[in-house]
Amino acid sequence: KIHTLPCMPQVPASEADGTSENEMVVDPDSQPYGMMGVINPALARPRNNRSKKSFFNDDNLKSSVPCGHSRPTPQQARKWQESIENVLSDPKGRAFFHKFLQNEYASENLDFWNSVKELKKNNPSGERLKKDVRQIHEQYLRDSAENLINVNNRLKGAIKDCLDDPGLEIFDEAQRVVYGLMKEGAYQRFIEESHIQTLIRGD
Repeated sequence: KIHTLPCMPQVPASEADGTSENEMVVDPDSQPYGMMGVINPALARPRNNRSKKSFFNDDNLKSSVPCGHSRPTPQQARKWQESIENVLSDPKGRAFFHKFLQNEYASENLDFWNSVKELKKNNPSGERLKKDVRQIHEQYLRDSAENLINVNNRLKGAIKDCLDDPGLEIFDEAQRVVYGLMKEGAYQRFIEESHIQTLIRGD
């Protein structure tokens, strides 16, 4: 049975992540595919006064370049700076952004976003849907989850109530919240790194 989750409250992003509207503004219309969204309010704020050292600079290159990827070209970096959608739609962009999130101890955010995206792409039904939904819930939303994302208890409870009869939409609100937090937080720091600016200028 596939439904539109009447048990799923539409929690405002500011309430779902514990921030105020002045701290975080999420534009749902900017979300690709009309389904985006996942993460951690820590993404919206730098942690522990992190160094401004470039994500791409030579001193940090070995730990910042994802395995199997070369450094981005100026053209690629320019596209990434235009929008988070350009980062997430580019496999290389996603890989570099994921590595950046690992440096911020927040890679679970993008992992959850990807998991929900894959769930919809695979379009499972019946028992397979229940199994896949429970796996995502166990990994990212259960209180003792290894890769717990930050959404409020009301939203987590609504998702939990739907686990026995889930629809593909079950994680939409959590994904929307996380997408907004990544967009307004980590993504802004990702594109403001000094070396990515150098790449865009073509220096």
